[in-house]
Amino acid sequence: MPKKKHPGNIGGTVPTELKITPHLVPKPLWGKSAAQLFKGKGRAVWKRIRTDALQVALHACQVCSDPGPDSALNCHELWDYDDERGTATLVGLRIQCRNCDCAVHMGRAEKHGFLNVAIAQLCKVNGIGEPEAVRLYRRAKGVWSQRNKKQWQIVVEKSLLERYPGLAALEAC
Repeated sequence: MPKKKHPGNIGGTVPTELKITPHLVPKPLWGKSAAQLFKGKGRAVWKRIRTDALQVALHACQVCSDPGPDSALNCHELWDYDDERGTATLVGLRIQCRNCDCAVHMGRAEKHGFLNVAIAQLCKVNGIGEPEAVRLYRRAKGVWSQRNKKQWQIVVEKSLLERYPGLAALEAC
């Protein structure tokens, strides 16, 4: 799927054809995120990153434009996976409402009994029918199964490292 720079994301790229797609995080990368990295003592760093992202997003979901409140908006990490090199690159941040976050993290949504919410949001935001949404999810699960077999190296896009030097710690995970 072609990608383009998106001015509404901090350093991010997004697909040009669909507004949102399921992105299942490979098992070897579970728990390896900026949000996880900055729990506890580093919480102030994540709060700054999230606050910056909320400001860029004008305190609304960058997928469906739901205005929030801020407490219901997630700062989603945008990852680009290079299957040949085994690199997962943090390329940007995007503010998402809970329903859009559900649609992106469909595997987690299914595990917690919210697959119907995720499918409905995928349909609504992309203007597609349920069969197409289910096909997107099945395709994502197939990719996920293959990615689970690999070892991954984490990389952070240069522009994000320049803005948030603490993200360099992700590359050591």
